[in-house]
Formats: sequence, C-alpha cells, structure tokens
Amino acid sequence: MSQTRQGAANGSNRARRLAAQQEAARRRRWGWMGVSAAVVVIVGLVLGLHIAASSSSSPGPGLAGSSSPSAPVVGQVAPNEPFTTLSGATQTVASLRGRPTLLWLMTTWCSSCQAGTQAMSENLAKLEADGVHVVQVENYDDLGQAGPSLTEFGKVLAGSNFTNPDWTFGEASAALTRAYNPEADLDIYYLLNAKGQVTFINSSPASTMAQLLSAAHRLA
Repeated sequence: MSQTRQGAANGSNRARRLAAQQEAARRRRWGWMGVSAAVVVIVGLVLGLHIAASSSSSPGPGLAGSSSPSAPVVGQVAPNEPFTTLSGATQTVASLRGRPTLLWLMTTWCSSCQAGTQAMSENLAKLEADGVHVVQVENYDDLGQAGPSLTEFGKVLAGSNFTNPDWTFGEASAALTRAYNPEADLDIYYLLNAKGQVTFINSSPASTMAQLLSAAHRLA
C-alpha cells in the first residue's frame, strides 16, 4: 500500500474513533440528563400530591390554619362554642340547654338553605308544639362567599316568623363553625335534647323536614 493510501486509511480510522468517542460521550450525557429529568418529574409529582392533599384538608374559607376536629355525633354533648345573635348578644351552645334546640348552620347564598328557611317557617308551629327552639346561624364569614345579609335573608324567607322568639337568627363564630361544620358544608343541622346532647343530624331541611319533625316529636 502506498504511503498516500496508508495515510488516508489512518486518517479515516482516527475519524471513526473520534466519532465513536463523541457518540459515547453524547449517550452518557443524554443518559444522565434523562435520569435527571425523571427525578425532576418524580419530585414534581410528589410535591403536587402534597399540595393537593393540603388543599383538600383545608377547613374552609376564613378558617385556614386551624385544626379541623371531627363533627359531633349522635349521643355526644354538643360542643360549647359561641355565636352572636342579630340583636348583638353573645350566646353559647351551653346556654341553650333546658329545652330541645335545633342548631342549624347555613349560608345565605345557598339555594337549599333558602328553601330550608321557608320550610322552617311553614313548620315552626309543629316544632314549637314539641318545645323546640330553632337557632339558625350563618357559617363563619358565610364560608367566604358573597351572599345577602342574614337580616335581609331572614326577613324575606322567614316572613312574620323572623321575629318569633322561638326562632333565633345569628352568626356563628369561627370556633363554632370549625366544631360543627369542619367539612365546610353549605348547611348542616343538629337536634339537641334539653341536656344538650345531639340526638339527630342532617341537612337541607326542605327535603328532610319529615325526619326532623319525627325526631323532634320523640323529644317531647
């Protein structure tokens, strides 16, 4: 083989070796970047799940940063938390003892709460006959949504019963809302006996009034 051909062959071999080395380096580099990218994706997923879990356990607007206890159950003495009546008086759940009480937490922008208030007005005489005092309180800060004032809400939907002494309207404290409505439901009610024990729990009085009246009659 001539020197010219030998030199060309050597150059070609060196070019192939260099190309192979560059390809190996490229693969190592992209392999590492692929691993790094996978790590980033995994970390992102973990962080996303953590954030989602934190969001889903939020106690509701206006109540962030507070622990969320379990809601009261039937047979339990109702937690003693305060609320403020529309007349400006501060009362506690314990102060309601001595007669059966329906403690209803609701929101003024909730359509089922509006229907429930009308149903409550229509059936108030039956509850009074069984000695039940209705205490209807707006969830703290109306659960962070804009709605009519409780006074406007009550006057329109309760009608002449808005001033009935057996029906008290008020605003729940943050503590009362946390204790009785930790899941931030639009409405939930508790029927308490004269000793302050929970005897019946439900929501949406317009659709559950028959059960409520039956439970109240058992306390008479």
